[in-house]
Amino acid sequence: MKKIKLFLFDLDGTLIDSKRDIADSVNHTMRVLGLAEIPHEHIYEYVGNGVTPLIQKLVEEAGGPEAFPKALEVFKAHYQEHLLDTTRPFPGVGEVLHHFWDIPKVVITNKSQGYSEKILKGLAMEPFFKGTYGGDTQFPKKPDPSIVAHLLKSFQVSPQETVIIGDSRVDMETGHNAHILTCAVTYGFRPRSELEAVGYDYLIENPLGLIRLFGR
Repeated sequence: MKKIKLFLFDLDGTLIDSKRDIADSVNHTMRVLGLAEIPHEHIYEYVGNGVTPLIQKLVEEAGGPEAFPKALEVFKAHYQEHLLDTTRPFPGVGEVLHHFWDIPKVVITNKSQGYSEKILKGLAMEPFFKGTYGGDTQFPKKPDPSIVAHLLKSFQVSPQETVIIGDSRVDMETGHNAHILTCAVTYGFRPRSELEAVGYDYLIENPLGLIRLFGR
């Protein structure tokens, strides 16, 4: 069994199922702008790189690129108030966090810092983590490995003792770029084919798979 001394978790699609709240805020934005609503499944295809590219791509597709600044403003305001309407940890996440209570865990996400912290606090998950790094902190967004390099140094662990867990290509690329272990999850927002295309060291079908892989 592989000895892990640092867990790096993606947030959306890995720790939490937030897709409905994101999609609802997107379509609220579309209604305000007088644009056509977008099927939820299509919205999920763009989740993972942060709010700005999400809204920019969807507004452009809807035929209103000039409305992007207003769309971003509307989305941010609505999501701030509704990001905990239906968002919950995936089944098994709580058990995993308790199991690895004594091993450092950090959230690294392209989601904005403020949203991330509010969700983790609202779901009583914040105490499990040694830190949260959003996409608008001093470090570049994933898949840039800078944040991972910083954390390896801070926790004095080696790449071989560190694993990133995520549901998307960007998470696996972050791991590859930082030369750490990668664990892909199939229960998140992205298709398994995307994960297989970029490659990974481990694959789990549900959060409890982490205990089977790395539990003591």
